[in-house]
Amino acid sequence: MRTRWGGWTQVWSLAFISSLVAMLPRPVGSPTCLLVITILLSLLLDPAFLLTQGHQDLPSVEPNSSLNVKFDPKKMQLTWDCKENATSGHCVMTHKEKGQIKKQMKRCQCTFQDNSLHGGVTLTVEVYVNQRPISETLVYTNPGKEGTAAQNFSCLVYNADFLNCTWAKGHAAPDDVQYFLYIRNSTRKSERECPHYLTDAGTNVGCHLQDLSGLTSYNYFLVNGTSRETGIQFFDSILLLKEIERYSPPHNITVNCNESHCLVRWEKPRTRKNWSNREFQYQLDIWRQSNSGHSENQLIVVSGDSENRYNFPSPEPRGTQMVKIRTADARRAHWGDWSQPVQFGSEEPESSLVLVYVLVVLGTLAGGLACGCLFKRFLGSHSLFPPIPRIRDKLKDDHQIDHQVLSEKFTCDAEMGDKEEILTVTEVAEAPASP
Repeated sequence: MRTRWGGWTQVWSLAFISSLVAMLPRPVGSPTCLLVITILLSLLLDPAFLLTQGHQDLPSVEPNSSLNVKFDPKKMQLTWDCKENATSGHCVMTHKEKGQIKKQMKRCQCTFQDNSLHGGVTLTVEVYVNQRPISETLVYTNPGKEGTAAQNFSCLVYNADFLNCTWAKGHAAPDDVQYFLYIRNSTRKSERECPHYLTDAGTNVGCHLQDLSGLTSYNYFLVNGTSRETGIQFFDSILLLKEIERYSPPHNITVNCNESHCLVRWEKPRTRKNWSNREFQYQLDIWRQSNSGHSENQLIVVSGDSENRYNFPSPEPRGTQMVKIRTADARRAHWGDWSQPVQFGSEEPESSLVLVYVLVVLGTLAGGLACGCLFKRFLGSHSLFPPIPRIRDKLKDDHQIDHQVLSEKFTCDAEMGDKEEILTVTEVAEAPASP
């Protein structure tokens, strides 16, 4: 309709100029007439004149004005200018590690949970005004020179009440760089700077915290840097205290033994929060004490569901044995320090057994020596194998026989048998024949 109205306006203008030309004095080719015609044609063909005539009755269109998006990294909050008749909208944070994180707007703002920002994020706002979408994107970068941020950042909770954080100087950081650590809990109601820095050549490279009362389950850690030479990038991280806590050894370790088994008992260690038994796991090292040192025994892992006890066979007699225990989270085998060794058993059974062995050996040797002496003495007084008497040759020997000597040679003890009688045979010459 608007284009149509503009076309009729142009037609009316041409008709008006033609009527003026017709009213000009003759001849038409005079200089005065030509001048008037030129002026009229210039007015007719001027683009601004035509545009004004064609669109002066159209309503103006409001261009898409900027939302003026702003981001507060401390509050993790995205805000923008509110528009009239804005019905709905949402925000998107594009994180390099976590991907897209979407939030619905509330009163022209979106609040995100704590996330690390040192790698940069892209923030997008999209609202609907009169059912027409209006969007704007904000790129949040890490200002400063590349490679100047703190690196190798790590934290550790120990003895339930202490926190140590350490980091290293950035490889591109200047010599005058100085770092500062800030810690904010998940409620964003408590933020503090490190009270005790650990330094290396004048540069802060660590922090020691003795009071953890203001910290929550997870906390936001930010390491800023300053330098007179160049801008220093920041490093931030979200840490769960349960994941970085190293547990202390268990308490009250006791060992009770009977004739065949030994029972080890202990109490769970003191931690930052009072966790149930199933949140722990334990590792036991049991070995026999000897002069050669620690024996190579396999480590025993015991679940916290075992009611903090471990029963193992150990028959009597048993020598001196030792046991030590350490603790870790049930989901992560990040073992803490070993407890002090606890001794059980006794050296007396082992020593008495060795003494019995020695006495048996000495008794055997003494008995053998006594038997040897008695046997030697017996051989000196008695002959086990007396010589067998030889039969005398009567043809060669003379006729004088000593009956007494022969009797002594054939005499034996009463235990060896009866006495043997000796028969003497005398050879008689043959008698002469009778006449």
